[in-house]
Amino acid sequence: MNVKLGICNFCVPGTGIFAPEIVKDFGLDGMSLELGSYEHGWPLSQRELQNRYLDAQQKLGIEYPNIGVSDGDNIPFHARPDTKWDKVVNEEGKRAIDAAAYMGIKLVFFSNFGPSEMKTEEDIEYTAKRYASFCDYAGDKGIQIACENPNSVTVQKQLFDMVDRENFNLFFDSCNHACLTDIDIHEVLREMYPYYINQMHVKDGIPGYNASMVLGTGSTGFNETIDFLKSKDYSGWLILENLYELDPMRTIDPDYFEIMKADIRALKKAVE
Repeated sequence: MNVKLGICNFCVPGTGIFAPEIVKDFGLDGMSLELGSYEHGWPLSQRELQNRYLDAQQKLGIEYPNIGVSDGDNIPFHARPDTKWDKVVNEEGKRAIDAAAYMGIKLVFFSNFGPSEMKTEEDIEYTAKRYASFCDYAGDKGIQIACENPNSVTVQKQLFDMVDRENFNLFFDSCNHACLTDIDIHEVLREMYPYYINQMHVKDGIPGYNASMVLGTGSTGFNETIDFLKSKDYSGWLILENLYELDPMRTIDPDYFEIMKADIRALKKAVE
């Protein structure tokens, strides 16, 4: 494998405070940025923050592989036309894509969990229409769009076919299906691998407790995931998304940075 190792900025202890410096000091290659929530006005859409992240990138020599939009956990991505949330999600997506274009970041991905999960045919239809629209807006800017979701292989393939855009892919996470559903995560990985962008979240946990265990110590079959990626000679990003500050993971060590370091060691050992 030829991989780069990163972490989501909101996972760095301190909820991202001084995150670029910590990422560099801890030996990672880069950090996924987060647009932020509608409730907080999508902080990364502000030019001041964009410029500060770019300054840190130049100073430290780290990379920003993507901008994540996790607000789908709070508001419905598949909001129906002409509703408040329809307008909010459209603006949110455009702000994320504009930020990526300004910062030279080539991927924006969206989470489709909770109120954004696709549970009906109508949900899939409106989700696909939204992604197609975002792909069209991002296409001229050279930006890829990706979707992270807990759905079945059937639904994911249906969504991919309905979006039908060259700059659309799906986004794999090594934990979500295993901890949030009864779907075999390795079956999903095997079946959907050709549809995935070359960036992935890596974390571990047990059913009902997502992102809660140091890599390789949970029940998600993390090492089997890495073995599969090795068999495919995977080339791309592996991005840590464990939640070191949250219960129950924070009970592992009172120093949350030590938990993060243990995760980094486990990841580096796994990809050797």
